[in-house]
Amino acid sequence: MTDSVSRTALVTGASRGIGRATARALAHAGARVIVHYGNSTKDADSLVAEIREAGGQADAVGADLLAPDGAHKLAAQVGKLVGGKLDILVANAGIAVPASIEAQTVRRLRPECSL
Repeated sequence: MTDSVSRTALVTGASRGIGRATARALAHAGARVIVHYGNSTKDADSLVAEIREAGGQADAVGADLLAPDGAHKLAAQVGKLVGGKLDILVANAGIAVPASIEAQTVRRLRPECSL
């Protein structure tokens, strides 16, 4: 990652797994990181604390991206934090439903979906 200093990055699903590692790497490269989480407030807060303790800048923002207005709420919260200037977006958020790939459907992942 080059030229991340003075950049602001939003990493969705950053409280755990690949998103957490990505947020950590961006912070290490000098970016201010917005740590998005869906349900893992504790995990997101611990990552923010870790980044800040290492001298970086980070904030946590919670939003349920399964909700129809979730992305809009996330955008509004991030906009307030960064003053409308976002340089990097890592769209990492996802869900996992234990089942074989053949058993996966849109309806199974999002029961409210009308497909």
